[in-house]
Amino acid sequence: MSFDKKITRRAFIRAAAGGALASGLAVGAVSCGPKNSQEAADGTKAAADVKKIATQCQGCGANRCGIYVYVKNGLVWKVEGNPRTYNNAGTVCPRGHAYIKELYNPDRIKQPLKRTADGKYEPISWEQAFEEISTKLNLIIMDNGPQSVFWAQYPMANMPLAFRFMHALGSPNTITHGATCFTARNAAFNATCGALPDNDLKNSRYIILVGRNPAAGVKLQQIKDIADAKRHGARLVVLDPRHSETAVIADDWLAVKPATDLAFLLAMLNVIIEEGLYDHRFVEERTVGFDNLRDAIVTYPPEWAEKVCDIPKETIYRVAREFASYKPRALIHRGYHGGYGASYFNSFQTARTVAILNAIIGNYEAVGGLFMPLKPTLGELEKGGHPAPHIPEIEKADGAGVPGRYPAASYSDGIVQAIPELAISGKLKAGFVNHMNPIRTNPNPERVIAGYKKLELLVTIDCFMSETAAASHYVLPESFFLERDDHVDTVHSGPVGQLTVVAQVVKPMYDTKPLLDIITGLSKGLGIGKYFNFTMDELNALRLQPFGVSLEELKREGVVDVGPRWVEGFKPCKTPSGKIEFYSSQLASWGLDPMPGWQEPLVSPNPSDKNSFRLIHGKQAIHTHSMTANVPYLMQLSDRYDMIRLWINRQRAEAIGLKDGDTVVVESDIGKGYVKVRLTGGLHPSAVWMPSGYGIFSKYLKTAYGKGINYNDFLNTYFDPAVGHVMSNEIIVRVSKA
Repeated sequence: MSFDKKITRRAFIRAAAGGALASGLAVGAVSCGPKNSQEAADGTKAAADVKKIATQCQGCGANRCGIYVYVKNGLVWKVEGNPRTYNNAGTVCPRGHAYIKELYNPDRIKQPLKRTADGKYEPISWEQAFEEISTKLNLIIMDNGPQSVFWAQYPMANMPLAFRFMHALGSPNTITHGATCFTARNAAFNATCGALPDNDLKNSRYIILVGRNPAAGVKLQQIKDIADAKRHGARLVVLDPRHSETAVIADDWLAVKPATDLAFLLAMLNVIIEEGLYDHRFVEERTVGFDNLRDAIVTYPPEWAEKVCDIPKETIYRVAREFASYKPRALIHRGYHGGYGASYFNSFQTARTVAILNAIIGNYEAVGGLFMPLKPTLGELEKGGHPAPHIPEIEKADGAGVPGRYPAASYSDGIVQAIPELAISGKLKAGFVNHMNPIRTNPNPERVIAGYKKLELLVTIDCFMSETAAASHYVLPESFFLERDDHVDTVHSGPVGQLTVVAQVVKPMYDTKPLLDIITGLSKGLGIGKYFNFTMDELNALRLQPFGVSLEELKREGVVDVGPRWVEGFKPCKTPSGKIEFYSSQLASWGLDPMPGWQEPLVSPNPSDKNSFRLIHGKQAIHTHSMTANVPYLMQLSDRYDMIRLWINRQRAEAIGLKDGDTVVVESDIGKGYVKVRLTGGLHPSAVWMPSGYGIFSKYLKTAYGKGINYNDFLNTYFDPAVGHVMSNEIIVRVSKA
C-alpha cells in the first residue's frame, strides 16, 4: 500500500500518539502534588516560590531526556523539556509529563519490607534490612560461591554501581533487560562495523524503517527529524506488518509477512549487487568479504522473496533501486526492538543484512546516512584513589559471551530469561533486582515465578511493589528520581557529545534511599565497604574531571556539550579488519554463519486452521514496558481511547465470526487470556497485534491490576542460538470468540 500525503510536523506528532499525545501534554499544566496540596500548586497564588530545576527524565529509561521540573512551595508542579538535549529537542512525551506524578502515588513503597512466613510484608528498619540481607548473602556465597549471585537491572546511568558491587563480591552475573529488547541488533552491528551507529534522519533523502516505530517509541528527536526530512522531500518507506503511527506519513507502507523481513532485505541486496548499483569505491576500500557476499546473495532474487514475504517483486525492485539511487544520503534505520531487536529466530541475520545494506551504498559516516555517535568517556573512580575490584575471571552463569554457548551475546547485558532456568537448576541462589520487573516482562511467567521462588534470597530495589517485588524476600525502597542526586550520564546519541545528570528536585517523602546509599549499606556487612567509601558528589566530580565541567554547572544547565561535533568521513571500525565486514571471520570462528542468508522462522501459523495466527506486539506512545501501567493519567488515556485491544485483520476476523469490539479468547500452548478486538485493514492477515505494557497482576498496583493481557503470557522460554535473545514474536495463538 502506498501513500502520498503532505503532513505538517504538528499533525505527525499528534498522529504519533493516536490522539493521546496531545492529551498527555496537558498533564504538565495541572498540579502534580497530592490532593491536599492543590493550593500550593495553584498557579494564581502570586506569593508562591517557584523553582525551575534541571534534571533528567526517568519516564522510560532509554531516551535520557533533559527536562526542567518546576517546584512550587516544595511540591512538584509541572515539567518542560530542556532544549539543550539532543534526544528530546525541548519537548516532553506523555510518559514524561505523567511520570512525575508518581512521586505522589500512594502505591509507592515507603519503608524497607521483609516477607513474613505467611507471605505478607512487615516494615523493618534499614539497619535490620542491611544486617539480615548481608548475613544471608554471606552464607550463600560461603556455601555456593559468588557465581551463585546475580544482579538484574534496567541499564540506567547508575549501572556501574551494580558492576562494582558484583565484581567486589566476585560474581560476573550482572544482567539487563537487553535479551528481551535489543541484543540481536547490537550484536549484528558489532560484528559488521564494530559498534552501533546512529541515524542522520534529518539530512537523509530516503529512509526505510524495518519494524521501527519512533512515533510510538517515543523518540522525540527522531519524530522531529523525520518530519523535517519529509518536509524537504525525503521519501519514507515503512516495512511493518502493522500500519503503525509512523506509517501514517510513509510514502510506502509495505505490509510484510511477520518474520520475513529478512527475505525482503536479502532481495534488496540481490538487486543492488546484481545491477551494480552499490558504491564501488566504498566497497573496495572500506569493506571486506564482498566476493563472498555476491556469491551468497545470488539465490535471493525478488521473485523468490515475493513468495516468502508477501511483497510484490516489482515493489522490491523499485525500493532497492530507489534506495541505491539516493546513495549515500539514504539509510535503513538501525532499529531497536521491532523487526530484529529480539523478535525472531532470524533476527540476528536480519540485523546483519540491515547493517550490510547501509554499507553497500557507502552511507557509513556520511551526511544523511549512519554515523557513530560521539559518546564522551567519563572519568573513573580510580583517578580519585578508589581502586576498582578485579573483574571475575569465571564465566557468566547464563553463557553470555561464552564460546560454545552464546558467543555473540553481550557480556554486559547477559541473558535475563536464563535466570529462572539457572535458579531451578540450582546454579543461582541469590539475586538483586533494581528498576526492573522480570516476572512481568519475561516470557512464560509461570516458569519465571517458579524460578525466582527457588532462590534462597531475592532482594528487589524499587519504588513500587511490582510482580517481582511481590515475590521477594526483602523489598528496599529506592528514592524516586525527583528525590535524589544520581550519576552523571551521557546522552546516548547525536552529532555532539553531551553530559547530563539526574538532580534532586524535592526532599524524599518517605524512608527511602538512593541506590548508592543502599549498596554502601549492604557492602559494610559483606566485607566490601572499601569499594564504596565515596559520596555521589565525589563520584560525579571524578566522572566530570576529563571535561573541565563542574558539577554545579551541569546541575544548573542540565545538559552540557563536550568534545567536537561529528564530521563526515570514514573512520576505522572496531572490527578485526578495521573495515566493515560483510564476511565476519569472528562469527565463523564461533561456529556461526559468517554471511547473512535466509533462515525460516522458528514457528508459523497453521495454514489449515482459520483461527491460527502469529502474535506480534508493539508499543503505544503513552506507555513504557510495564513501568507506566500504574500511572493513573496514562491508564485513563488507555481507557478513554479504548487502547487495550488486540488488532486483527478485518477479513480474517469476519471469517471466524468476529465483530469490532467482541471479546475473544487468545490461547497458545502455555497461556490463555481474554481481550477485546479491533478489526482493521492495517495488519497483515497472518498476524494479530497486541500492545505491550498491560497485563499487570501485582495486586499492589491498584490502577493497573487486571487491565489487559501481555504477550509474555503466551511466549515460551526461548534462547536464540547466537545471541540468546527471547525471540519474542515466535508465538502462535488461536483466536476465537469468547
